[in-house]
Amino acid sequence: MGNFVRVKKAKVLRFQLISVMYLLFISLSILQIPIDWLRTNINMAQYINNATSVEMDNKQILAVYQQIETIEKEFYKEVGYDIDKKIYKDPDSYSGTDMYFIRWKKGYNLFEKLVELKKYHLALPDNNPKKAEFNKLFADDLKNGLESEKATLWVEWKFKHVPAGVVVTWLADLKLRMKLLNGGIILKEEQNDDYLVLMAYNMEAVRPGDTVRIVVFNHEEMQVNATENDKVFDLTDWHGDTLFFVPKYVGIYNLSFKKNGVEETLKVTSIAKTFEREKDNKYNIFYEGKPAELHYVNLLNPAGISCDCDPNIAMNRSSNKVTFTPQKAGWCSFIINNKDGKALLRDSIYVQKIPEPFLYAEGTSGGVMSRTRLKADGFINIYGTHPDLQKFKYSLSKIKYRLVGATNEVMNSAGNKISLSADQVDKVKYIVVQGADINTGSKGMVFEKPLVIQIK
Repeated sequence: MGNFVRVKKAKVLRFQLISVMYLLFISLSILQIPIDWLRTNINMAQYINNATSVEMDNKQILAVYQQIETIEKEFYKEVGYDIDKKIYKDPDSYSGTDMYFIRWKKGYNLFEKLVELKKYHLALPDNNPKKAEFNKLFADDLKNGLESEKATLWVEWKFKHVPAGVVVTWLADLKLRMKLLNGGIILKEEQNDDYLVLMAYNMEAVRPGDTVRIVVFNHEEMQVNATENDKVFDLTDWHGDTLFFVPKYVGIYNLSFKKNGVEETLKVTSIAKTFEREKDNKYNIFYEGKPAELHYVNLLNPAGISCDCDPNIAMNRSSNKVTFTPQKAGWCSFIINNKDGKALLRDSIYVQKIPEPFLYAEGTSGGVMSRTRLKADGFINIYGTHPDLQKFKYSLSKIKYRLVGATNEVMNSAGNKISLSADQVDKVKYIVVQGADINTGSKGMVFEKPLVIQIK
């Protein structure tokens, strides 16, 4: 699921979906949890943790929230949970839970913070909505020791013999309740049909072709449209009370919802897509003069592509593939537009200079060529290769070389063939290749490690 729109203290827009997940969590908060659910439990914990972002502006709530975050870090370490890989050492074991929360008294420390929070909220006037919100969010905790301030009752009710995988979700749930309490929840008597938009998600990182989902109150007779740069679009892709909005290109879209004299607006910023990267975290290296390709996905009607490094770049729409041969080293920028010239994709790559090849001579073994063969052929062919460019063909020309033993002169060949006269073959002891021109435009390359061929 995508990111939720972040609207500080906007009660309906931010908390309706969280309420659903909170009820789901409560329904699962029992000890007799199926083992299959435990294996997916960390995903739910991550989902709850990412459900909403709230700025904590109540110091009592912030104190509890920070205590929970500290416990999370310590507990992860205690039970051997790898945060990055999302792997438990043993998600079904409860020994670490009992050790940490009961024997080490960490659960009691958290309980003390919750008691302070309880006292603060229950001391509020009865007409203060925060008091009712606290009672609603912590109803079960109040029944199980929080109201009577019986620490052992609450700690054992909450953590005794609870598998480590479940505790992670329970801690996420406590953090969520802090967020809800800080920002405000909707009690039944506060619900109002004047609210048009209930929920919107996948808005923060939407790109052309992606889907923004917006849930509203009873969309019948509601006027809905989107405006981008004075262009107005009617929005009609309804799935129940959920509107699917797919931005077709890069731009800022203002979505308007009107009903019964009430209007609400949302701003959706669609940013350019990028090319798909190599799978398995492979690093794709591009070289000057080496044919290359890039892939894109889910672009709506791409019409043309251009880049800085190859005027002949081509796009295959059936395979979503771009092929090009960089003509120069350095940064190369790409842009794909639709038929109206609107941007769909922007990206850039860095093109490396062609690396110096490793030279080898045909007909040699261990850097040695027989004089008999050289006399029979009258020439020797020089080739270039590189392990990172195995499919790349280096075309060597104008090779600079010396015939040690036959002459002191530095000589040049027109291609990759070094020809020798019969007299030179009789006298030469070593052929030393010092430089060459290659087919990428890097002329006159001087090799740091010259190719030395011994003639025996």
